[in-house]
Amino acid sequence: MTNTTARTYDEYENTMLMEFLKGSNEAFSYFYTVFINDLYAYGISLGGDKDVVRDAVQDVFVNIHAGAKNFSSIDHLKFFLLKSLKNKLYNIYASKRVSTAAPFTADVLNFSISTTVLDSIINEEDRIIIQQKIDNLLTKLTARQKEAIYLRFIQELEYAEIADILGTTQHGARKLISRSLKRLRSEEQLLLIYLLKHFCS
Repeated sequence: MTNTTARTYDEYENTMLMEFLKGSNEAFSYFYTVFINDLYAYGISLGGDKDVVRDAVQDVFVNIHAGAKNFSSIDHLKFFLLKSLKNKLYNIYASKRVSTAAPFTADVLNFSISTTVLDSIINEEDRIIIQQKIDNLLTKLTARQKEAIYLRFIQELEYAEIADILGTTQHGARKLISRSLKRLRSEEQLLLIYLLKHFCS
């Protein structure tokens, strides 16, 4: 694994990361709790079936935990987990297309964003209004642009990390996000980012 960017952790997180990379069960449980919802939400956004995503997330954690000592150069665990999950899901759905003789394209995974866990926070009418606002703004973006925006503003990854996940250059990632935002008016940009941060995962 090649470092893409150095991350600053607080003392406890840094200690837990070092312990995780040594194979610590306690550190594994800590990061599992911290990142499980982010990974699951990302897998669903990539278009994965809930059960498939749930199993894939478990596999990613188990595989990394089993071989933790082989990943001693990880600086940003969240990025590494997200990338591993995407690769896992891509392989799963690519294999399914082959087994069913379905036409194979690069778009094995089709990224989309939706509101989450809103029912317990706001009423149904408000949830529908917020969903409509998000959907209206996102219709102006391609699936790839949505994923880039999601990784930048929700998962808060660096441009180098986004580039790695999307299979492009850092310059390409910056350009993709810049063009995505330019498709929206200034007030729409702010509204979309606000809604994504507060009502999506």
